[in-house]
Amino acid sequence: MPLESTLRHLDSLYAGSDDPWNHRTSPYEQSKFAATLAAVGEGPFRNALEIGCGNGTLLALLAPRCHRLIGVDCIPRAVALARKAVAEHPHVSVCEACIPAELPALQPDLVLLSEVLYFLGEADIHQLAAWLLARRPRIVCVNWLGSTDESQDGTSAMQIFQTALGTTGRTTIHDRYRIDVFD
Repeated sequence: MPLESTLRHLDSLYAGSDDPWNHRTSPYEQSKFAATLAAVGEGPFRNALEIGCGNGTLLALLAPRCHRLIGVDCIPRAVALARKAVAEHPHVSVCEACIPAELPALQPDLVLLSEVLYFLGEADIHQLAAWLLARRPRIVCVNWLGSTDESQDGTSAMQIFQTALGTTGRTTIHDRYRIDVFD
């Protein structure tokens, strides 16, 4: 699916709901977030970045482990929702940006990519990986194992990402998703 089409699709999802994937209420999502936070580690992280933060549910859970945390999303409504979700955390900011073209000027020690890689094209994944390689943060990737409406699924996106990084991470396979950690 071309980027413009993907952005329209995500925009329409957020136009219809402030929680299109039921992040706040789904036991599956809560379990996945707990596994994600376990993979992230306790921290504290000096400068953390969540790319594709959506409505900010996971961003708010990550906030206590970070001295400074930036959430990034390309959908304006998601950015507004994420800002509300982290309003009680003054050390967290949320910005609207399309990744990888608009990556923030930051030297992160943690980057979280939760169900975002398959929204990127192969060239964008390579560009993101190059940005990460230049900074050497801990990277935690969460990818859905089912089919997507995108040009690739989580497994193929992760294969592209691993190739671009030149390494494989520690992988744990869960019921319907995988978590890869790169140190």
